[in-house]
This record gives sequence, C-alpha cells and structure tokens, in this order.
Amino acid sequence: MEPVEIAAGRFQLRPWNEHDVEVVGKALADPGITRWMATPTDGDPHAWLAARTERWATGESASFAVMDAVTGEVHGHVALKNIVPRWRTGEIGYWTLESARGRGVARHGVGAVTRWAFGALDLHRVELRHAVGNAASCAVANAAGYALEGVLRDCVIGAAEPFTDVHLHARLATDT
Repeated sequence: MEPVEIAAGRFQLRPWNEHDVEVVGKALADPGITRWMATPTDGDPHAWLAARTERWATGESASFAVMDAVTGEVHGHVALKNIVPRWRTGEIGYWTLESARGRGVARHGVGAVTRWAFGALDLHRVELRHAVGNAASCAVANAAGYALEGVLRDCVIGAAEPFTDVHLHARLATDT
C-alpha cells in the first residue's frame, strides 16, 4: 500500500516521517496516551516511527500524523490497522497530544480516515475499540458515527491494567 495524504478541512493527514521523532517522543511519554494503548510501547520514538513505515509497506496498517492544515503543527495520530482486504475490514486507532485535546483533532482524523477506508480501500466494516473507562474516546467514536455494538470483557492486555473491558464500535460502508 502506498502512503497517501488526506485533506480534512482544517487538518491535513500525512504519513509519519523521521522528522516527527520529537512529537512522537512527547506522545510516548504522555500517560494520558500510553494509559490507553492496547499494546505497551518501550517509549522509543524511532522504533515507533519505523514500525509505522514498515506497516504501510506490508499493507497491515496506514498511520497518519494529524496536523494543522495551515501551520503544519502535529496534533495527533490516526491509524487504520488490522486491515484484512479479503474480509474488507479494518480497525481505527488514535491519540491526541495533550495540548490539542478537546479541539476535534481525533474526530476529524477518524472521520477522514474512515471515509478513505471506505472509498479508496473499498472496506465494508471498520471497527473502533477503546477501554470502557476512556470517556473521551467514546465521545470521539460517537461523534464520528461509530455505533456502539457491545462490550468485550477482559479482552485487552494494556499498559495501565492487565485486562480491561472494551467498547466495540463499528461503521459500515452502508451507514449514512
């Protein structure tokens, strides 16, 4: 899969690159982000960035820096991951830097990547999962049109808790 950029109104989404090491380092040191990560990280921004590039190349996922369309300042991250073309499915993941929270960064990014997944990749279903206790992520899911389908009990081994209940939200290409 070739990396692409996505215009999203006041935000621009672009693939991560080696120039983003400082902002990724800040994110990986932020307990407000790492607390909710399903896969714990060792905090190495270089390794995190290299993994994003590798996953683009394999078609496993597409990761985007969400930045201000005017200033170019990076505010967050949105990824379409666990892409299975045969089943036409994928999963959305995201985070927002502390300085940009509450400004619609995640909602805009999730919406833009979802439209791209349905249009450019011809996916039929995109899932969004978050810890039940993560009210901000639930608000993003709802605002981006992801219907709550249920609770997955003790399903994620995360950074903050060994197991946690998770909300499963999803959108279908046929949803309006």
